[in-house]
Amino acid sequence: MKALFRFLVFGTCLFSVTQLYSDVPKYSEMDKTLLSVWNKTFPVPYTKILKRDLAEKGILYYRKNAKKSVYIYSYLVFLPLYGEQNEKPVQKEGGREVKLKLIYDPSSKEEKYTIELGEFDEMFDAKGIIRWIR
Repeated sequence: MKALFRFLVFGTCLFSVTQLYSDVPKYSEMDKTLLSVWNKTFPVPYTKILKRDLAEKGILYYRKNAKKSVYIYSYLVFLPLYGEQNEKPVQKEGGREVKLKLIYDPSSKEEKYTIELGEFDEMFDAKGIIRWIR
């Protein structure tokens, strides 16, 4: 009887955890979201995504505070140089690589996605890290 009860409790826990992480979008699904959020946030577009998952650990499930947890996706994109001609941006030769974090907040009612430039420093804020999701 105890074995059956333990099996049911374990199965319920396993099902709830599996359901939680199945709702997390993968990097391939977030590429289009990254482009649309970037275009809303910045006046000039990036040309291509050079690398996804910079730490090569997966998606970071991160606790911002006691009530709010977010998912962080890291990217390296190529941003070309732009000049201005007739008050419009014109792409020039050259550019630079830009590291960024796409932050997904499923609990937000207004903006579910935001972009922060720079890479995530794991050592600086290790208390907020809950786990890496592959």
